[in-house]
Amino acid sequence: MMKELSMHILDIAQNSVRAKAHRITITVKELVSQNIFQFVIEDDGPGIPETILQDIRNPFTTSRTMRRVGLGIPFLEDTCNMCDGTLQIDSASGQGTTITATMCYDHIDRPPIGDMWSTIATLISSNAQINIKYEHYYDDTSFDISTNDLKEVLGDDVPLTDIQVIQWLKNYLKENMLELKA
Repeated sequence: MMKELSMHILDIAQNSVRAKAHRITITVKELVSQNIFQFVIEDDGPGIPETILQDIRNPFTTSRTMRRVGLGIPFLEDTCNMCDGTLQIDSASGQGTTITATMCYDHIDRPPIGDMWSTIATLISSNAQINIKYEHYYDDTSFDISTNDLKEVLGDDVPLTDIQVIQWLKNYLKENMLELKA
């Protein structure tokens, strides 16, 4: 089992990167007043082939050739089920994939969200060719950022891989995510 939800999000987003998506949207909803924790990862990749989609919840189903076991989806589904939630996977050939994980916010077994600011900063800085959009909601407040927004502010002269940019991005994300709950 993954000890933090940010690791599940990273795992699913890396699947989108490997699928050669050009756009990945990660939405986290902490709807405390409704007792809902949800994250949605949507991409514009090629979609999951029907043969894999039918059996994707089986840990021995994977599209990888180097490793014959794929535990990300089964672990995430177990976490959702354990926390009185659901895991929904929607994918269509040529139209991308949407994965929605929902669970009770206050469930004793729900893992903490974890170091989401480092997760998102790592995804953005290591995949500058992909427009990664991150949206975080905490009840009625929200925050969002995207690779395209960052590129627009930084211009062409400052790469997202610059160590100072990565450190600034982590701090910026952390400050804004903590401010949501203030």
